[in-house]
Amino acid sequence: MATTAVRFFQTLGNALGTAVFGSVLARLYAAHGPGGDITALARLTGASRADGIRAFVEATQVVFWGGAALMALAALLALRLPKAGDTKGTAAPPRETEPVAA
Repeated sequence: MATTAVRFFQTLGNALGTAVFGSVLARLYAAHGPGGDITALARLTGASRADGIRAFVEATQVVFWGGAALMALAALLALRLPKAGDTKGTAAPPRETEPVAA
């Protein structure tokens, strides 16, 4: 059961990450590229091709730096998780000193 849950969230994360970072890459290329979308890069020639490649490389760098920042944040959050057997910060139920009649 736990393996299935882990695999489900891995697949969900892959799909969301691909969609988000792909959209960021496409938007950055469209904003700074020579015009058109990324698929038009193969048909460009001359100086416009060089500009398109430069815009694609810069957009890719932004995507990878964004992914690195997200992974650093995830690592910091993972370090804050309680360790196995660590009871610090958890409230223990109050102990009863006298038996309770049933």
